[in-house]
Amino acid sequence: MSRKFAKVYPNVWKSKKLREVSAKAKLLAMYFLTSPSYCMVGIYEQPQELIRKHTGLNQDYLDQAMHELFEVDFIRYDYDTEAVWVVDMALSQVADGRLSERQQKGVLNELARLYIECQYPFVDDFIERYRSKYDFLPHGSDELYWS
Repeated sequence: MSRKFAKVYPNVWKSKKLREVSAKAKLLAMYFLTSPSYCMVGIYEQPQELIRKHTGLNQDYLDQAMHELFEVDFIRYDYDTEAVWVVDMALSQVADGRLSERQQKGVLNELARLYIECQYPFVDDFIERYRSKYDFLPHGSDELYWS
């Protein structure tokens, strides 16, 4: 799903997570934050073949960079579905917790689509991580539905 607007704040370079990784992992992190496949909650399909094509990383470098980003909890990746979760993406792409009713509905519909239609992993992990910040989230993915 393409987008018109995305926020990548300059302070991303000061984040502890990115300070601890190699240049190749930094490139991959920027790719995940700006990918044409992007989703505001940070869970989206991202085949490795496309990552290699867009970044120019060969498979060995890609594996190393993904491992580094996994180790600092920047991403999670499911090889079966080729889905990635950019763990902190919602902090910049969704909002700071003060969402309008329409925005809340948009987040819930996106999570429902990812869970029900796409059957992507990480939806429950997202809910667990962000439940205290976004109090409109259900307690689990089994409570999601399209509205």
